Amino acid sequence: MSLTGQGVRIIVSEPIEWEHGNLFGRVIKQRGNSLLIKLSKPIEGKEFSSDLLELRPRYQGDYFKPLEQFYSVIVSGTLIHPRTNRSVHVIIGSVTMD
Repeated sequence: MSLTGQGVRIIVSEPIEWEHGNLFGRVIKQRGNSLLIKLSKPIEGKEFSSDLLELRPRYQGDYFKPLEQFYSVIVSGTLIHPRTNRSVHVIIGSVTMD
């Protein structure tokens, strides 16, 4: 089953001082063991702001299959610049289907 088009909720656990609450978005691309998410609102990274977030499982050997059964997956999130494809790590958290 493809996760493309599915809505997701990302609960941020790091950085500890995160002030923006949960993130919401839609999976626009699934590539191997990563998901490209179009966020409902842009977030600001250290170098740029964007509404594109790439998620990868945080721990080696994990994968996104549990999302299909509505379980959460611990992820590392990288903000992607829409025009240059530059990236910067921004969060660690858990993702679930919304």
